[in-house]
Amino acid sequence: MDEQRQAFEDYSFAVTGKLFDQHGGKMEQLSEKEQEVVRIWRLEADMYNGGFLQYFCNWGPENFEKTQQILTRLGAGKSLAIITECEKMIAVLKDDDRIQELWDIPKYLDEYLDEEQQQRLNELDEEYWENPDDLQLLAYNYYLKHDA
Repeated sequence: MDEQRQAFEDYSFAVTGKLFDQHGGKMEQLSEKEQEVVRIWRLEADMYNGGFLQYFCNWGPENFEKTQQILTRLGAGKSLAIITECEKMIAVLKDDDRIQELWDIPKYLDEYLDEEQQQRLNELDEEYWENPDDLQLLAYNYYLKHDA
């Protein structure tokens, strides 16, 4: 199992490298499968690095929505529930005129979320870090298993 997780991680790094090395970061130049792998890589890299806010502020709502679809297809229901709840919590800022770019969200979030809600956002990050769906293994089975 660890070999499978590592195989998907290696594959996701290779596809993400291809995105930049061969396509200048233009997602539309990757195949649909490769775009999905990059979206999983983005989710995993940012969620484990800085949590949901880093993930969402780096990649935006369109990437988020496409990632939700991927998680659904993979059967990663717990991860999907976590990021969906996080997004609903930060959606309170969507009509704030001060939000000119995604990284403005963390600047004003504490004006909208009380201490309990902020704690919940942190708890959701921690729940994700527990790897509830074993996303790397699910992704291996979906994207690579038939090629192995």
